[in-house]
Amino acid sequence: MIVRYTELPETTGSAPRPVLDVTVADVGSVLVPCLVDSGAVNTLLPNWIADLAGVDLSHVVPRRLGVGGETTVARFATVALSAVALAWEATVGFCTPWPYAWGVLGHDSFFRWFTVTFRAADGEFELDPNSS
Repeated sequence: MIVRYTELPETTGSAPRPVLDVTVADVGSVLVPCLVDSGAVNTLLPNWIADLAGVDLSHVVPRRLGVGGETTVARFATVALSAVALAWEATVGFCTPWPYAWGVLGHDSFFRWFTVTFRAADGEFELDPNSS
């Protein structure tokens, strides 16, 4: 599946990036734009997404993480994610504070499920599900 690069939300005029719209759990009416980030270890989303999707984080031990020069607190839970007719289970860090209008798809919860080929010169990336 080929996906065109787009601007990140709230970055009008910036260079297009590899962004994939993702839904969490069964909340198909809410698409979360996520940067496909080959340098990120974790998949991270804003905490309000967990609330909206009914993900109970009350018993999860928080972890402090550095993201983009800022510090956030993440609570990790395994949830169903879907995008462009693909679905997978992922361990996602739901973060507060989260100063961005997008999430991040990282190695542990995204790249392990998909082979991603970046074609920056063409402004697109290809997404292929892995067989295992």
